[in-house]
Amino acid sequence: MPKQFPLLTDKMEYLLKDIIASLGQLPVEQRVFLFGPPDGEDMEWVLGTAFYITLEYIKCAFDYDDPEYSLRHFIKGENDTDDERVRQSRIIEYVLKYKKREIEFSGDVLPPDHKFANVSMDNIESKLKGYRLTEMNFFEQQNIHNLEIIKAIVQNRIGYAKRIKNERFIEIFDQYDAFIEDIIAKSKKSDKDMVFYSLALFTLEWHYPIELLYYIACIMEETDIQEINQSDLVLLCGNVEIESMYSGWVATQSRMVKERLLFVDPLFRKGMPDSEKEELKSLIKEIIALVVHYKESLYCKGDIKYIDWFRTESNVSDWASFFRFYDIFSIWEKKEWTPKRIRNMRKLFNLITLEKL
Repeated sequence: MPKQFPLLTDKMEYLLKDIIASLGQLPVEQRVFLFGPPDGEDMEWVLGTAFYITLEYIKCAFDYDDPEYSLRHFIKGENDTDDERVRQSRIIEYVLKYKKREIEFSGDVLPPDHKFANVSMDNIESKLKGYRLTEMNFFEQQNIHNLEIIKAIVQNRIGYAKRIKNERFIEIFDQYDAFIEDIIAKSKKSDKDMVFYSLALFTLEWHYPIELLYYIACIMEETDIQEINQSDLVLLCGNVEIESMYSGWVATQSRMVKERLLFVDPLFRKGMPDSEKEELKSLIKEIIALVVHYKESLYCKGDIKYIDWFRTESNVSDWASFFRFYDIFSIWEKKEWTPKRIRNMRKLFNLITLEKL
């Protein structure tokens, strides 16, 4: 019998089919609300939801297995110089400042031993040995410091023409596009690279929704939309508190990085009746709540959480086969700019900015 998902490893296909089957076991009322009646079920959206859940499982499994090292581990060979140590020390302080603010703004309490806590250390050597980072943490840290677009976002400069002129605005987005092109090329080298760089883009877009905002900015320009509802935008890319009709209150981050692009047209284009828009927003909320339920509350064998079972039953080769099939890089689009599109992007960034400086 031919495989339903030929690009996936046998184990990955089995796991994905198991998730799809479990969606079919949801209470009838919930399943109908999410996917439609049995005789008209939207299988494309069933699959989309299963893919979204699978990606979240892979992210959790990867994070669990990604070992931590001292910062010294990442400074090797010819880079192990006094100048590089000083540079990395400054990067640490820079990233800590904004990561700490981001975590606390989301409402989380930052424990004293958290890797992004502002731990007091006497000298560079202490910092190099004391901060524990995974390879992904280190990669993200370098991006926050080295990518001008990320610095402009976290410093709340991107939304203002007086702080970043249009010419500079285009330059820093060109740098970002070149960076994405580079990691796409690197992802093709091995299974490990495919997983690492796919999750890198997922994490980057989750924290700094550049592709989402660009897509919306283009729609605003095409359809002459002047303003976007902030709460609708946050629902797609921010911290949300949801009262689910089926699982109670959920507080989480909306990070369906690829799937949310399907909602942009109907949610923001002109002409959709308010009643239909409210129904769509309810659907988005229920999908987000469902994924939280799958991550935190779903058990598959006795007292074994489904997500823990996934971690032990899959590996990097399985995850890589999923990302080659899923292709998260398809969310990226090389940017083209007009003055109106730039103005729209500035408006959108100002809607999701953490705080005013």
